[in-house]
Amino acid sequence: MKITSTSNQLIKDLVQLKKSSVRKKQRMFLAEGEDFIVEAISSKLGERVFSTEEKDYGLPLTLVSDNVLKKLSVYENSSAPIVLCRYKDEVIDFGDKLIYLDGVQDPGNVGTILRTALAFSYDGVIFSSTSASIYSQKVISSSKGSIFHIPYSESITLEELKNKGYEIIVTSLQDAISYQDYKPSGKFVLVLGNEGQGVCQNTLNLASKKVRIDISPAVESLNVAIAGAILMERYR
Repeated sequence: MKITSTSNQLIKDLVQLKKSSVRKKQRMFLAEGEDFIVEAISSKLGERVFSTEEKDYGLPLTLVSDNVLKKLSVYENSSAPIVLCRYKDEVIDFGDKLIYLDGVQDPGNVGTILRTALAFSYDGVIFSSTSASIYSQKVISSSKGSIFHIPYSESITLEELKNKGYEIIVTSLQDAISYQDYKPSGKFVLVLGNEGQGVCQNTLNLASKKVRIDISPAVESLNVAIAGAILMERYR
């Protein structure tokens, strides 16, 4: 049976998953595209596919009309199938190399950082309460599926990590040394700050080491995802 009405209760409930508060309560999220269906299956998080095309996606299928699929999508004129997924379990005990996002709010930046962290074999990404949600559809899209594989937490604090013996490496323009002049000797957390304000003062107060990337005075600053990639490659 095909769902053709956007007033269908199931579709209305799924549309609500675009809201962070609803996703957190339901512990469910949507991802778009066949590549993400493959990732959802491999990570055993996929529940159901919604598509206009009747085919074997490897998960239970609900057929929907074009207008219903567009209602579920966050993109205009998208015809890609959408997969409903469960949240991953958050990690409590991480490995030695972590990323902490201190108010990084742009979904594209967050997704790129997740993808880079996975590419450089970091052990997890920690999200502050002021960062974009890992389960935002735009974060999922820009991560190219990395969210299905990299460990994460939205609840662990820097204070807890510092108490567990992690060195806190913070990006800063003040009282900082060049990132090239330093390498951590043990387990560490690399902190990346907000696109406009940088790392907040409370986080700076926890810093074990402050590092900077020297750039031409003709450029005010680097994009946080670019800066993160430079630092992640150095410290991996």
